Amino acid sequence: MKEFLNQNQYRILTILLLLGNFYLLPITADEAYYFSWGKQISLGYFDHPPLIGWITSLTNTSTLRLPFLFATILFAMIAKEQVLGKLLLIPGVHLLVGGALPDTLMVLSGFLVLHSFKKWVSASTIKNAVILGILTAILGYSKFHGILLVLALAIGFWSKRGEWTLYLAIAITALALTPYLVWQSENNWVTFTYHFGERFHNTSIQSVLAFLGITLLLWWPLFIFFNNLRLWSKSLVIMSLALFGLGAYNGSVEMHWLLVWMWVIPELSVPNSKRIRQMTYALVCIHGLFWTPQVRHFLDLELHFRPEIDNLDTQKNTVFLDAYQDAAVFEFKTSKESYSLAHPGIRLSQYNLRPYPFNGQEVVVYNRMGMGEKLGNSPFHFVEDTLYDLSGITYSWNSGRLKFDSDEIPLGYNWILYTYDNGQQISRNIICSGQIEPIFKRNTQASQFLTLEKNWLPSGLWIPLQ
Repeated sequence: MKEFLNQNQYRILTILLLLGNFYLLPITADEAYYFSWGKQISLGYFDHPPLIGWITSLTNTSTLRLPFLFATILFAMIAKEQVLGKLLLIPGVHLLVGGALPDTLMVLSGFLVLHSFKKWVSASTIKNAVILGILTAILGYSKFHGILLVLALAIGFWSKRGEWTLYLAIAITALALTPYLVWQSENNWVTFTYHFGERFHNTSIQSVLAFLGITLLLWWPLFIFFNNLRLWSKSLVIMSLALFGLGAYNGSVEMHWLLVWMWVIPELSVPNSKRIRQMTYALVCIHGLFWTPQVRHFLDLELHFRPEIDNLDTQKNTVFLDAYQDAAVFEFKTSKESYSLAHPGIRLSQYNLRPYPFNGQEVVVYNRMGMGEKLGNSPFHFVEDTLYDLSGITYSWNSGRLKFDSDEIPLGYNWILYTYDNGQQISRNIICSGQIEPIFKRNTQASQFLTLEKNWLPSGLWIPLQ
């Protein structure tokens, strides 16, 4: 028994972490959001490729994490013991251990791509090429960041470009991804537009320095043993660091993006010393502290779990303002339908691609911006009103003037002009009643949107004026 424990200590620790996260961590707002995707099967979703939505469609509120738990435990069972030890040594890896997230799917499918690619390199047969093509497509359906692994392997194994079976694998991947790309084209490439344009705001050197500092803290072993990495691994680290550093400079980066570095960790030449093992044990214990509500509260992490949703009235039609994660958590906890209304310039979500479920009905609109009546000691204020989805009204431009049918616009709505510069709102001007033709002066030096709102509540209609 003692010998078994010594030979599988990291495997046991990994499984314990997975089980602890599964049972002791509440469902996060992101997980609830992806769970909401599964209610409507689609070839694509607003934020990410659709694999996460397809899998969550097979679950319910009690089993949401189960497929991801089983997949990561299977990985822990078949991975080499020393590989698991290296992964546990990296604090950044502890950001992901079995959550119902696209990152889980991306990391696991990336390891499968690596395994199949190595088999193809050793024997470039048609069978190995077909398997490689299928697994690369699965990586593509998991998360966009998987392209970094593909590019890194292309750089590291450039000498293999003459193998014809490589192009067979590429063709299979492209064919498998075609339905998703067709969906994107039919939806104005919303995901690409969001990730490569809308999420960037003001530039900041301070954000880059903060990103680099946290990166060094979470992934320090990778930099210590960097010289031991192979060319493809070095390429992956450098490319992702440059890309995400640029994102930080432009005001948008998430630390979990660096989970793409998990693929290179097995190559690190980490000594199997007593000191290293002790550091690994300590990191696992530190991770376990996050299972306690007191620690999460002390570190101000409750935003990821949103316990305040429990105090909301579930008897009325419930809508949230500029807070798609609140709507998703509410749906997950109550099993009732909800919606997230969003103003122009606010981060969009899958809710913007879904029909508004309470058209012409009275709703209670919860918000965190102090609009309306305060809800007890919670961070929410609320207003009650009858709202409409006006995103489908018919309009056209004629000699610079907006033409529309005023009968389509309910009373109480006004034309509003929003003006933005570099992602920041400059002005919000109420022009006139929704039944009247809006007359306004355009600002060609800034981004502008014309919309209809009722008492500052959005209607779903955004008319870009570029």
